[in-house]
Amino acid sequence: MAMKNSLKSMLRLSNRTKSFIILFLIACGPMPFDYDEFKSFFSPESAANEAKFRPYNFTTQFTYGDNYWSDEVNTADPAQQANVKAWAEYAGVSEKEVSVELYPAYGENGGNALSNALQRKGKTEAIEYLVLAKEIEAIDTAFDAPYAEEDTTKVEKAIDYEGLQSKIQSQFAQTNDVFLKERLAYQAVKVADMADNPKKSIDLYEKLVKPLKTKTFISDWAASRMAGAYMHAGDSTNAYYLFSQLLVNAPTRQSAAYLSLRYASKFSEDAVKLCKNDTEKANLYAATAVLPLQDGLPFLEKIKSLDTKNPLLEFVMAREINKNEYYFFNNQETIQYGFWAVDSLKKVEWKSNAKNYFEQLLAFNLDAAESDGLKNSPFWYTAASYLTFIGKDFKKANELLQKAKAIPTENQSLKDQIAMQEMMLAIYETPEVTPKMEATVMPLLERFARSDKFRTANNFNAACKILAAKYEGLPVNDEFSENLGEKTTLSETKSTKSLGWFSGCFGKKDAAEKGGSSSDASPENQAKAFIMKVLASYQQAKQTEYGGTASFMSNTDQYKIEDSTSSKTIAYVIDYFSKNSTNDFDKRLQKLAGFDNDYLYMVLGRRALSEHQYAQAAEAWKHISPKNWQAEPFQTYLDVNPFSLNGQGDANAKQRVTPLSFATRMAALAEKVKQNPSDYESWMLLGCGSYNMSYYGNSWVLLRRGWSSMDAINEQDDYYSYEKTLFYFDKAMQTAPKPELAAKACYLAAACQQIKYNTIASKLNDGIYLLPEDEMKKKEAENKQILVNLKKDKYSTYFNLLKTKFGSTAYEDQLIEECSTYKDYLAGK
Repeated sequence: MAMKNSLKSMLRLSNRTKSFIILFLIACGPMPFDYDEFKSFFSPESAANEAKFRPYNFTTQFTYGDNYWSDEVNTADPAQQANVKAWAEYAGVSEKEVSVELYPAYGENGGNALSNALQRKGKTEAIEYLVLAKEIEAIDTAFDAPYAEEDTTKVEKAIDYEGLQSKIQSQFAQTNDVFLKERLAYQAVKVADMADNPKKSIDLYEKLVKPLKTKTFISDWAASRMAGAYMHAGDSTNAYYLFSQLLVNAPTRQSAAYLSLRYASKFSEDAVKLCKNDTEKANLYAATAVLPLQDGLPFLEKIKSLDTKNPLLEFVMAREINKNEYYFFNNQETIQYGFWAVDSLKKVEWKSNAKNYFEQLLAFNLDAAESDGLKNSPFWYTAASYLTFIGKDFKKANELLQKAKAIPTENQSLKDQIAMQEMMLAIYETPEVTPKMEATVMPLLERFARSDKFRTANNFNAACKILAAKYEGLPVNDEFSENLGEKTTLSETKSTKSLGWFSGCFGKKDAAEKGGSSSDASPENQAKAFIMKVLASYQQAKQTEYGGTASFMSNTDQYKIEDSTSSKTIAYVIDYFSKNSTNDFDKRLQKLAGFDNDYLYMVLGRRALSEHQYAQAAEAWKHISPKNWQAEPFQTYLDVNPFSLNGQGDANAKQRVTPLSFATRMAALAEKVKQNPSDYESWMLLGCGSYNMSYYGNSWVLLRRGWSSMDAINEQDDYYSYEKTLFYFDKAMQTAPKPELAAKACYLAAACQQIKYNTIASKLNDGIYLLPEDEMKKKEAENKQILVNLKKDKYSTYFNLLKTKFGSTAYEDQLIEECSTYKDYLAGK
């Protein structure tokens, strides 16, 4: 009989294998698109020279912007780019030809276009140099091949470093070509370092490289080798000094310098004594400030006093703001596991000092904004405005932002940051949304919608969520409050402890921000609130180069928004779109949302059906083109008859329906039982249809766009709780003309009751297996007794009836044989 499998799906709650056929139907929820992502609203790109130093922006990863999504390198190595360009100009060939010969892809043979061109030009010295350079490079990178296999049969040959050095010195002495002379000098320094002779490497730099009148990036390569030689010789002070200058001034050796500084000894003032001038001192402090394990503000103070033109000054400030955002916005538990490179005690210190550090950064920005040499950049007022905004002094934040806007800049990222702050300030201007607010924010919402940058998305999503709450007249959740994940409204942000010398800003709350009551929201405002919520969802995000959509932690889930919205509100949205409004904001908001009639009426039908308003659902779905029912997802997920369940209801389980025909029939059945409350067959069909359109049913696609075994079960939602379905089966049981039919309806009611019991049992035991073993066993025993009592007192109603009232039926005998859950009940389990 077919009963076993049906009973298993209802009472054992098995996985739905069909749910994996069309992957896009499964709503996985927002997850980080960018591995560098954390809660941050201030773009580091706002800082001058950010593009040159991007890998050293603050990140919880090793370096910023690493590509974890692809094996392909996003950008070429700057050293390779510079070298290829130099050789192409020297030889008069294309950069592509040079690249193929000097930097062939792994496993491929390089061409000879460069060498051939040199031969044609009679540059035999250059050809000899290339042969020698390739030989040295092969030795230096012998163990760098990504797929190199160990060959234990080969005996490692001794490398004749002296012979290589002799060749270098000979070529250096014989050539007058400055292009080759610099490269040979570099090779001399490099080979000595490779030979573990750091003193000789340093001496050769002083002898061959330093006297060169014309120096290019190749001399930076030599300096980097010399710095490494100092480190190998145990002179970390000289190494630290040299690497710091390279990080700031040598793009082709920036990465090597940064990595060397990260693993060098901690910063020492002794390195400052090696600096020849204030610029070098500022470079030393700047390079130290971008290292991950210390606060950069003390170094910023020193840089500012030494060299206001230092290229890293704004960069370091942006980095410090971003770093402190991480500690300010996150809660203690998130921080504990979120940043692998920092000692846990240091994390606690940074977390506890986050407010105070924001105040100190604000003070620096305010001072820098008025300082000679710095006041021509709007960056400082922009940063000061953001920090003041975080401190809840919106009036002062706006004043500072207007000062920033008054200073010209060509930095588009800084212009965007200013605009994002304008958007947020406008939204916080009054407790309610006003026409003035709408007019201000609309072009900004259009500008920043569907971004693939997480900070832009953070700002945009925060704006949408706040606007949605204000449209609904609900308390506004403070998206900019301390401790991410803790629910805080703007009426709860007042601090109860001193915030330091700048406490007049931090902790200050706009008295106008009080929140309100949802009962005052007009239909139009409820419609706008729905749109704002959807705009913040990851399904609305921008398509990316990886084929999916940009999905960030600040995104919401459009499917969940739809599933928690009433049909009444969706009807308001349809009315809002149907009005031929002359209001500019309305026109632009509707265009930004991009909803069409098929989408709106599909959602309306689903929400009406979920509320068991069957006639309303049918009326909504009449507006949808019939061709939609013949396409996915309905072809796959509505492939069985929702009115057939465990042999009950319709006899033909394979008969197909459409959402419209289903809703129409449900409405007709509801009307029948209204006219004749004793109509057993209609009650049974209503129960089958209601069951199958819900979570464990065969036609859940009638109510939802996605299904997942990982869904968070909400026992207050009838989609999961089956309260209405139980009601229908109970009515069928009461009106059944024969005991056998009543027993079948009783069993289906028991199945619904068991679903709710299993949900409660699962939630009761949630998390207890993470407790220490003694606590876990104690809690497990307590929960077991609670569940025994619950099942006995509340969740065995229909099993009791099967046993007592329908115990003499053939169907009850069949259950004893085939339903293990019912057998457990009879056994007292």
